[in-house]
Amino acid sequence: MSDVRVFDDKNLLAKAAARQAVEILNEAIEIYGSAVWVLSGGSTPLSAYELIAKYKDDVDWPKVTLVMGDERIGRLDGPDSNWHAINRILGALPTEKLRPLSDQSAENAAKNYSLQLGDLPKIKNGLPRLDLVWLGVGDDGHTLSIFPGHDSLLPTNDLVIPIHDSPKPPTDRISLSLRALQGAINVMILVAGADKKAAVAASQINGQTPVGLATNIVETHGGTVHWLIDADAAPTD
Repeated sequence: MSDVRVFDDKNLLAKAAARQAVEILNEAIEIYGSAVWVLSGGSTPLSAYELIAKYKDDVDWPKVTLVMGDERIGRLDGPDSNWHAINRILGALPTEKLRPLSDQSAENAAKNYSLQLGDLPKIKNGLPRLDLVWLGVGDDGHTLSIFPGHDSLLPTNDLVIPIHDSPKPPTDRISLSLRALQGAINVMILVAGADKKAAVAASQINGQTPVGLATNIVETHGGTVHWLIDADAAPTD
């Protein structure tokens, strides 16, 4: 099932996202003894990470594993690296961290990261248990590095897929596949900005966008989707 919350501005959205993330991680630790959190790049999540970094005593962080939802191919410390940007904020937290080796080819990086994710705890369908997944939304409705009308939408058995010819630079990336989201327990979709309004509306009305397909997959397999949207991105009747 889904719930939708709209906030007056992106700062309030970031505060709510941080609080809810802490609640979900603590709940997973209580139930399973550990928690897996899939991270998202982007300016809105980065603002929330700044707040979460202050929750040093509110989560049993050594029981949390951090995972990247998608990554750009390039230097590990380069300006395009999602992980590098996030790690500057969350790196001091004593979590386990699974980092994509994004300085390799997309194919090699995807294979390597799939092997890393294979060591995560499993749910009944045999897929890694993803207790909390943060997703962003592009103005075209893309999420992770899964783009509309792109090969990244093709069915696959792989957890991580190589991406070529991305509509947004850089052209080469890796991404969790839609299949991997079958293991998601909670998904939080963080959306801010008027340029996202049409994509949010299309995703919620008919689901015919990558993020709409992703939410349908999560819900079909028993996960819960939480939309956190600022007023600028919220659809209007």
